Amino acid sequence: MPRPSASPSDLALAAPRGPRPLRRVLVTGGAGFIGSTVLRQLLLRPETEVLNYDALTYAGLPESVAELERNPRYQFVHGDVTDTERLRGAVRDFRPDTLLHLAAESHVDRSIAEPAAFVRTNVEGTAAVLRVWRDYRDGLPTKEAEALLLVPLSTDEVYGSLDDGEFAVEGDPYNPSSPYSASKAAADHLVRAYGRTYGLGSAIVCPTNNYGPRQFPEKLIPLATLRALRGEPIPLYGDGAQVRDWLHVADCAAGIDAVAERGAAGATYHLGASQPGHLGDSQPGSGDEWSNRRIVEAIADAVAELSADGAALSRATSWHTACNRSRRKCSIFRASPQRHKSFTASAANRPTVSPSHLVGGMNAISSSCNF
Repeated sequence: MPRPSASPSDLALAAPRGPRPLRRVLVTGGAGFIGSTVLRQLLLRPETEVLNYDALTYAGLPESVAELERNPRYQFVHGDVTDTERLRGAVRDFRPDTLLHLAAESHVDRSIAEPAAFVRTNVEGTAAVLRVWRDYRDGLPTKEAEALLLVPLSTDEVYGSLDDGEFAVEGDPYNPSSPYSASKAAADHLVRAYGRTYGLGSAIVCPTNNYGPRQFPEKLIPLATLRALRGEPIPLYGDGAQVRDWLHVADCAAGIDAVAERGAAGATYHLGASQPGHLGDSQPGSGDEWSNRRIVEAIADAVAELSADGAALSRATSWHTACNRSRRKCSIFRASPQRHKSFTASAANRPTVSPSHLVGGMNAISSSCNF
């Protein structure tokens, strides 16, 4: 996983440029998990207008941005990033000064089953965004063109698997190990190539694992939470020893916002919750680096704690029922049982791990699919 270059709050001080105004920001994939949080972050700026360009695929839900429709500074265009002419029209009409390219397929297991979809959205979609953004820039007066910035969202997974205690830093070579990470690496290479070949200003953001409200329940934390609430076995890939850095989506959105405002063209920024270089401790499990097994055990333990409180469990179950009544039912990825181990949350079989910040934060965790 990448070593964070700075915390979101420190990023503005670290980046070598003055603030950009961010008056008109186009966000691709704004109805998704990270995108919908970024839109909320941007709209905290009283001077900023945003355009959400989203295809509303399985993980892009209108419910995620429904409350934003009341904001006069919010607009929505239904469109696919691979639809060059549709995107070109949206850019021409909105005239953004910043483009945050967040639209992507992002689930590793799904990429193994359907790699072509990841090439289409992540690689061909990014190529379309770059063509449209370059043409738009070339039609602007020089001063306006020089002020434009493209901020594509990448992932720490482009660096591949790292040994315990090892961290990637900005500029390290890519070593993707799944169709998902390979497609994101290819997209990043295209972005950098457009910068060197055409002088297109961009700043790439590589965050670690995100979690938080409105996350689609194919990802580990909402999947484990929903299954635990139903008393079902929780799938765990292999032995669950894979260690990841866990970054709350609101912190990720703040980091993206900071890069959009102060990021340097041509730079890459790592965003993560753990900063072992600052803490002097890079051992797995320090800071916010948790193994998948530890996360699952903590969630199972938290639900077991809730089971002792009938009112709390009723609230959680009511939330889950409301989620399933959504216009798009919350489907859950089911992996092959022979490749997974399972845990079940029950009072009789409670895991021994019970970190206080996850147990105490069960409401935040169980809102991962909250609309």
